Amino acid sequence: MDGVAYTTGSESAKEIHFACQHIVNSADRCADEIRGVLVHEIVHCYQYNGQGACPGGLIEGIAGAYVHLLAPSSWGPLFLWSPGGSTWDQGYHVTAYFLQWLTERYGEGTVPEINELMKDAPYDKRIFKTVTGRKVSKLWKLYKEHLGEGGGGGAPSATCDPFTSEDDVEGPSDEGAR
Repeated sequence: MDGVAYTTGSESAKEIHFACQHIVNSADRCADEIRGVLVHEIVHCYQYNGQGACPGGLIEGIAGAYVHLLAPSSWGPLFLWSPGGSTWDQGYHVTAYFLQWLTERYGEGTVPEINELMKDAPYDKRIFKTVTGRKVSKLWKLYKEHLGEGGGGGAPSATCDPFTSEDDVEGPSDEGAR
């Protein structure tokens, strides 16, 4: 089997497949790795995909974020990679760290609300504006500044006030459904 694990099935029945070789390769932290992978795959069983239009990176990032947000500290490090990345919807740990940052900034219900908005409607990146009051491109810029990667040196920018940023004016979705 390629990869670590995957989930398949219908709305009423799901199957999770796990690569045995991954368990062997993770022998030094086997129990934590199995728990993390299972939580990630179980999230896929309950998450929405914007009627199939949601970017795959957001799908994987939501699952990764739940593992990261819900795991007890006794599980040890959940991601062996650092935050950052080139795009907010790059997936897995990149998007998970971004979603964790959104949760820290906008509250515990942020990721579930993003997921819920994809239940009965096609994915549109404006869900981020609905949930946070900011466009996802602006959120990604602020996140990168927070990490010290966006030219902001990690210091808060003058545009942190959601009521004064001209960059947050919403127009037609420029990314479209994928």
